[in-house]
Amino acid sequence: MSKVLIIGPDQTTIKLYQAAITFQGLETITTSSVGSALGMIQQKPNLILLDITTPDIKDINLIKEIQEKDNVPLIIVADIKKHHALSEHSIEGVCEYLSKSNTSVGEIIKKVRKVIDQGKC
Repeated sequence: MSKVLIIGPDQTTIKLYQAAITFQGLETITTSSVGSALGMIQQKPNLILLDITTPDIKDINLIKEIQEKDNVPLIIVADIKKHHALSEHSIEGVCEYLSKSNTSVGEIIKKVRKVIDQGKC
């Protein structure tokens, strides 16, 4: 079974993504810390869904760590209107950049499903 690692600061949003992804027949693991996500990568997720507003995102270069270790596909979700950090992470290895303000949960899950089904970005 394919596995998605969900990283985000808000437990309500994490649970929403988790329910929608689980409904797709995918396993989920979740965390609200980028630091703990590094350890979770050892569980070999097929995809990482990252909310860029996670508080410790600036302390740890998660994208670089992912590329150096397992090169797991990554989808970044952000409220672009409120957060400028997205431009700091515009680097190779990110499959999608999605705006929370302009993208429904259904659209986010479609993107997750597409990457999982293709096995890559």
